[in-house]
Amino acid sequence: MHISEGILTGPSFWATTVAGAAVMAWGGRDMKRFIKEQPERKPLLGMAGAFIFLVSLIPIPAYMGTCSHPCGTPLAGILLGPGIGAALAGLSLLLQALLFAHGGFATLGANILSLGLGGAAGGWICFKLGRRLGLPLLAAAGLAGLLGDILTYIISGSILGGHLAFFSPHPQYSFSGYLAVIMAAYVPVQLPIALGEMTVTGIAVHSIGRQRPEVLEALRVISRTTLVMMLVFGMAVSVLSLSSEALASSSVSVTKERKSKADKPGSYTGMDEKVNEAMAESAGAKPHDPYINLEDKGDAWNAMLLAGGGLAGFVIGRSWHLLFGRPKDAPDRPAAAELMKP
Repeated sequence: MHISEGILTGPSFWATTVAGAAVMAWGGRDMKRFIKEQPERKPLLGMAGAFIFLVSLIPIPAYMGTCSHPCGTPLAGILLGPGIGAALAGLSLLLQALLFAHGGFATLGANILSLGLGGAAGGWICFKLGRRLGLPLLAAAGLAGLLGDILTYIISGSILGGHLAFFSPHPQYSFSGYLAVIMAAYVPVQLPIALGEMTVTGIAVHSIGRQRPEVLEALRVISRTTLVMMLVFGMAVSVLSLSSEALASSSVSVTKERKSKADKPGSYTGMDEKVNEAMAESAGAKPHDPYINLEDKGDAWNAMLLAGGGLAGFVIGRSWHLLFGRPKDAPDRPAAAELMKP
């Protein structure tokens, strides 16, 4: 999902960096508006950012010694809007590149486009469309979680495939061929994760709607305002169709492109390295080591990971009541002193 440091150069680097900066500016504007209109809900921004940071760091082991991770951005996009969700994804990606060598600084713009626009904005569009079609909260949010993840993979694969096909020194395939290889390699690993995120996102939004419906009203998640999104959704469907067609025409090339560095027995290698970096090296766009790589520092990386996870968990727990509280019509709980009486 992350494009590693050093792969994108030249026009690809500049185009994705400028586009990523525009997405962050858009999200920053929406954040200011959100804080001005609902200052009492400002902790939700920290909660959503911590959620994205933590969830997208969780390595989930998969087959053939690989591992990958969820996105977390569709849920943030649904609750806070596409711009804020994309900007929070960008901040999380910056911290991950700085502290955990996930992604990179030179590929930050590209990763914002995939995780931010694909996950947060794509998930938001799918949710709104599902609600307009009459789907209940559970189904609409679940659909958003699933398709938001899939759009993340498609955008990331499209950026990587486009760079390798048009700007790498020794391209091995056409753009459609690269996209097919990437999708074929990612589908067996990422589809179960996307299904899991579909379940979590659907249950989370459904639970908030049941426990704190006034929160969804205030966040305009269940607003009745008419939304015109058919054009954007049609573009997303076109991209999905393109990837499916390319997959059918180039699936024979998958095995050749999935080679990677030899792994130690019992270890798991991230899909970013197993697929993205291997293809980039074969095309002459060899990634370089991260500028800051705490992962090679042994226990320093483990300590940083534990500290980051603990801090994110604290922020999420501290703001949990803003989303998952008692129902509006629930009776007041008796005080502790009353409970202690015989």
